[in-house]
Amino acid sequence: MRIINLKRTIIIFLIIGIIAVVPGCVRWPDGSEGEPEETDYQLRITVKVAGQITPLEGKYYIILDTDGNSIDGPDYDMAYWEDDFYYVALDEWGFIFTKVEEGSTSMTLNSKSWSDDTLKVTIALSSLEDPDSIDINVVTTDSDDETYYDYLDDYFTIDTTLYQTAEGDTEGGPEEGGANFNITEVIAEIISY
Repeated sequence: MRIINLKRTIIIFLIIGIIAVVPGCVRWPDGSEGEPEETDYQLRITVKVAGQITPLEGKYYIILDTDGNSIDGPDYDMAYWEDDFYYVALDEWGFIFTKVEEGSTSMTLNSKSWSDDTLKVTIALSSLEDPDSIDINVVTTDSDDETYYDYLDDYFTIDTTLYQTAEGDTEGGPEEGGANFNITEVIAEIISY
């Protein structure tokens, strides 16, 4: 009889121990405790030129309009870039990412690179204040921004809520600047990280 009571007592203590320990052991797949974090999204833009990316000879701009109004997207002419535009520039000093407004400081790109004929940048959508859509243009100029070499025929729009890929169109090459500033392809993608 004592052996049966001892077995029951051990089983009861084991059950109580399991009940006390299990709630404290909940873990999420990534190893963190608590609720899973919301997915963060990024905008990755790839620009290709007919020649080689040469920032010592001119500038490469990626202009982003996040106001959600596709009627007034970014024109190639810098004189019309408004306060709600952002831009990434690559020149002899490297990359800069900023907003077109007085007193705006440089912001951080998630990644940036160029090699041969390709320039790539990745921007967190949170850096752009999580817009629903982004109008994009790409412009190449001389080092002093006095001569426009090439730009997209018209800006294009990517819907950030659809997590899609979009491409800009460009026809022909620039009369000045040569192949190194002749934009041949622009691709924008919404990716997660």
